[in-house]
Amino acid sequence: MIFRSIWKLLKIEITFLVVLVAVAGFLSVPGAENHLILLVPLVLTGAMASMSSGLFNNLYDRDIDQMMKRTKEREKMIDGKQGYLFALGVAFISLAFVGSWIILNLLTAIFIFLGFCSYLFLYTIFLKRRTTWNIVIGGIAGSFPALAGWSALTGSISLTSIYIAFLVFLWTPTHFWSLAVGSKDDYNAASIPMLPAVTNPEETAKYLTINSSLLVFYTLIPVFFLVTGNGGVFHLGYFYYPMAVVLDLYLVYLTVMQYKSTFSRPFYKKSFMFSNYYLMLLLISICLVIL
Repeated sequence: MIFRSIWKLLKIEITFLVVLVAVAGFLSVPGAENHLILLVPLVLTGAMASMSSGLFNNLYDRDIDQMMKRTKEREKMIDGKQGYLFALGVAFISLAFVGSWIILNLLTAIFIFLGFCSYLFLYTIFLKRRTTWNIVIGGIAGSFPALAGWSALTGSISLTSIYIAFLVFLWTPTHFWSLAVGSKDDYNAASIPMLPAVTNPEETAKYLTINSSLLVFYTLIPVFFLVTGNGGVFHLGYFYYPMAVVLDLYLVYLTVMQYKSTFSRPFYKKSFMFSNYYLMLLLISICLVIL
């Protein structure tokens, strides 16, 4: 029970994905296999920053979490522990920033801190309760780990790290809107203007189609460069290209099938689960560039 509570409060699933994005950015650097020891501080500081933002998100959203079935249990875990969790959050982000600065470099520390700030301040505090663009703009929080991963080795950014960062940014609305369809009653109860909660299913499907189409087009750009003999523009490794094609074909299939499913919640739950694997497999294929 305690382990389950800690898992939920620290948002370990999100932390895993954040770390995977950073690792993909790191391993995409040519010659990264010779400096794998630096993955240790990158993973630790990135995980601490992610868990810290998760803790502060839980604390800030206590009032709406108690109105939502999906998060009501999380709100009960916080009761009476606000001061402790706040101190833990401060400790995590402080260690993440200072540790990454000292062990890695200042640019990496800045990217890690910007990831924390964009999730907590931009998305959670400023956007989430105000606009249907919340998850679209707020998705930038997931982009910074890719930049941090590359800069951990180089102290700079590159076309490859920017590509990975924008990949996560474009993936986020497709992922989260699919989840939000099943939780629209919760969002309405808490007055959160998440797109599927404030519009009809047809309109949600239209925006999902637009975003998923952009995502498919974007992920196939490196394939186009490879086919035209300019594969060196991106340092993603050969595993990325067939993986992107296969995953995009299935994403297109799901995008079409949402109209035939009469926009049912079980269908969008299936789409949400696939979106998890979609990004994870793309990132893993990028990590395999070192082979």
